Amino acid sequence: MRRESKPVATSSAGFTLIELVVVIVITAIIGGISSTFIHHSVMAYVNSEAYYELADRADVALRRMSRDIRNALPNSVYVSDDGGYVEFVPIKAGGRYKQDDFGQPANTLSVLSESVTVTAGDQLAIYNLGIEGADAYNGDTIRPLTSTGSNLTQLQFSGAAFSLPSPASRFYVVNGAVAYVCDLANRRLLMVSNIGISSAHLASFNAANANVVADDVTGCNFTYTQGVMQHSGVLTAQLELSKSGGVARLLNLINVVNSP
Repeated sequence: MRRESKPVATSSAGFTLIELVVVIVITAIIGGISSTFIHHSVMAYVNSEAYYELADRADVALRRMSRDIRNALPNSVYVSDDGGYVEFVPIKAGGRYKQDDFGQPANTLSVLSESVTVTAGDQLAIYNLGIEGADAYNGDTIRPLTSTGSNLTQLQFSGAAFSLPSPASRFYVVNGAVAYVCDLANRRLLMVSNIGISSAHLASFNAANANVVADDVTGCNFTYTQGVMQHSGVLTAQLELSKSGGVARLLNLINVVNSP
């Protein structure tokens, strides 16, 4: 007697709708978490790149400022009350004069060091102390030079004789003041040149004489500390640059030699 075999039913494996929804939800959660980490990593990289660029630009600006201020006429560094700008008188040339010539009615000094070059508008500075009676900004220690040319071995000047001789017989040739100005309204650090040497200092600046030293400036301040016996001083320059989420803050201490 033959038995008929019945087909055995087989079950096929698969996802139910609930399982599919769960997988989609979990995948979305993992994707969201991963994208957050990736976003933060990318932004950290972008911000670090922006920081290094800003820090480099700020460093270049501060180095330039340091170089200029170290060449300032002794005791000529002036910082505004609000710390918004620093003004000083750059030295064009200098040397030593013959001490016996000092105070002579001819207003002529013999140059003992290397010969100097004088152009129109240059002034002679001797023993600037930056105090009452011996302040270049008041005209006490500077006189207009009347002798111009190159390789000069004698310097002639106009006006009254200098009241105080330099103990070291030093002289300096200068021409106008320079200022580094925090122009925060326009996010810039400016260098303004060709400023008249005056006790009024810098009330406003001429845009034609202003060069942009740094842009993207969001913070800027100067302070000046006079050293002991006025032989030296320290200028503190703070500079902050911001761009594309990156922020760089740099501080520089500039030693100022004030031995006239």
